[in-house]
Amino acid sequence: MIAQISTGEGFGGLVNYANDIIKKDTVIIASEGVNLSSNATITASFKAQAKARPTFHKFVGHISLSFSPEDYDKLDDKKIAEIARKYMRRMGIRNTQYVIFRHHDQPHPHIHIVYNRVDNEGRGISGDTSYIKSAAITKALTREYGLTFGKGKDKVRRERLKGKEAVKYHLYDEITAALKESVSWDELKRLLAAKGISLDYVRNSDGSIRGVTFTDNKRNVTYAGSKIDRSLSFAKIDCQMLNIIHVDDRQGDEPIRLQPKEDKPFDINDAFDFSQVSGGTQQPSEDGYSEGQTTGSDGESSSGSNIGEAIAEVLLQPNVAPTSGGGGGASGGWRDDDDDDEKNKNKYRPRRKGR
Repeated sequence: MIAQISTGEGFGGLVNYANDIIKKDTVIIASEGVNLSSNATITASFKAQAKARPTFHKFVGHISLSFSPEDYDKLDDKKIAEIARKYMRRMGIRNTQYVIFRHHDQPHPHIHIVYNRVDNEGRGISGDTSYIKSAAITKALTREYGLTFGKGKDKVRRERLKGKEAVKYHLYDEITAALKESVSWDELKRLLAAKGISLDYVRNSDGSIRGVTFTDNKRNVTYAGSKIDRSLSFAKIDCQMLNIIHVDDRQGDEPIRLQPKEDKPFDINDAFDFSQVSGGTQQPSEDGYSEGQTTGSDGESSSGSNIGEAIAEVLLQPNVAPTSGGGGGASGGWRDDDDDDEKNKNKYRPRRKGR
């Protein structure tokens, strides 16, 4: 189970996307305090309540919940609505308008929760965009309902990724491919350089290495190896390498000799450890990415990239990297567009449960 969170300032475009019966085969499985007669009336209901707090600009709440295809038979409309409501309560989304739309355009079960961040008393909802809290909740619910955890990045659908999350998976694919051809850090560094990726070491004050970072030079995006994937931490990669590291930027110094390891046959499978899974919803500092910034204790970004790891571990069917204005695979951000509302008000009529 993976949650993706976004906020915005206009309900019209989001409602038209979430309730697109023709393209998404949408069914409304639950709602509260909203007129469901048409997309236009849904939007109008949300807008009317949002006006109760005019200074609260990001009043649109949008959360997509995606599940493993293996759980399809377990998740009828009643069960998935129950899980969604429980997720909302634990996130602090209470006493407000919402509509839960279920899409049937993909092999994995997934829903879109559209809710008003201005509650029924005219107060703004807070804490509902915490990715750390959401990661813990999705993990707990996955266990509570006996659902399937994601089993690593190999199942992630790259074509649905956008922005810097797509860069992260690009780095993962290129590094793991290069590892299959490398038996030393020097060799890995050369192979990655040919692909436009820089490998750099993160050092302790005594000069010893404590971590490794990888930079996509074309996009100027840097991640700690462990934040791309646990299998790409310095320690995990070093298990595959020779004991000698030749570091180009230490001119005149002897190569650094690491702690000796047990002699054993080289096995590329040692590099991949998908046995541990932590809960997740993408996103960080607001996005958990590093863009030319300083790094932390293991070379990772200090701007919240630990959240990105939690997301990637549970990730099974990502849609798009969450942003402040969109998500869940819709194109662009959600904005208040009255012209679009008027133009599309009769385009789609909601299909209710039991169609």
